[in-house]
Amino acid sequence: MRESTPLDRVAGAHDAAVLAVARRGDPVSRAGLAQALQVTPQAISKILGRLMDRGLIAEIGTVAAGPGKPTTFYRIVPSSRRAIGLHLTRARVHGVVVDLTGEILERRELEIGRLQPVDELIATLTEQARDLAQVGQGELLGVGLGMPGPVDWSEGVYRGSAQPDPWRGAPLRRLLAQELSLPVLLDHDSRAALVGEAWSQPGLLDDAALVLVEDGLGAALCLGGMIVRGAHSQAGEVGHTVVRLGGVPCSCGRRGCAQAEHRAALEAGDEEYAAQVLATVVVDLVRLVDVDRVVLGGRAVYAQHERTMDAIRAALEEGLRAEPWVHVEVMLSTRGTDLIAVGSACEVLEHEYGLPQALVGPG
Repeated sequence: MRESTPLDRVAGAHDAAVLAVARRGDPVSRAGLAQALQVTPQAISKILGRLMDRGLIAEIGTVAAGPGKPTTFYRIVPSSRRAIGLHLTRARVHGVVVDLTGEILERRELEIGRLQPVDELIATLTEQARDLAQVGQGELLGVGLGMPGPVDWSEGVYRGSAQPDPWRGAPLRRLLAQELSLPVLLDHDSRAALVGEAWSQPGLLDDAALVLVEDGLGAALCLGGMIVRGAHSQAGEVGHTVVRLGGVPCSCGRRGCAQAEHRAALEAGDEEYAAQVLATVVVDLVRLVDVDRVVLGGRAVYAQHERTMDAIRAALEEGLRAEPWVHVEVMLSTRGTDLIAVGSACEVLEHEYGLPQALVGPG
């Protein structure tokens, strides 16, 4: 992933906008793209020319509709590019390879069962990535790695937890890139998940929060179409916001954190209180950052998603009763247990073909 120039970013933003429309799946025309993006048909012709030269867009035929020149239609070429996504937890690695639209070509899951030392971990991730690299056609752009935080996205370093942690401070991005001789991106699992959801549904999640419940509880934010990472790459750490004063002790040293309360409720079989904890987190997020969509994902969500979504919708209805103009849609991720792995792969696609913030990401 070479460092981009200002001219690259201008052209890249135009190309990304056309690709975002084409990613929705329907055939596109120059006139339709010009209208959707509010640019001239001549500008669209230049953009389409660049994208076709790179094999990203292909002409699929013409249609004559009355007098005048027939309309030419174009479609994205999903097989033109591939990316690998790895979802790392303390006990397993879940990997996928996706095409340009984010559709899965192949998936792998490996139970590692223990906290491997860093050198063993890199060997495990390398083997998984090399295996997936053999699947599919088109240019392989790189590897995305998503894992529980805190993760320093800009430096590619796992910062570690408050507990003794052999991975703490490990430059996982650099080590994995050296082994694979491929570009690598490292990010927090919830942010990777949100990028994956947004890549598959362009324009739908421009002001959204994704709440992820895996081994822990986290969230990611997209505001005005931009993923929010924060000054220390820790935006969205809702798992360590207090929802009950004097509550269950948390690994961060405080009591009553959402993550600790939710886990304790599930361990006690109190699914109703667990759902209420998530509902409190969502209402607080909506109040704090004013999103209009909330996506729920993660292995721990799917097991009781109906109860959880009912609790969240009821809490939002009650909390926003005095503001009927505020509408928030609650959605369940359609990616299932592939969510973080797919999102990690989509971060690579976003880096190459997304909007300008991605084009100036880490090299």
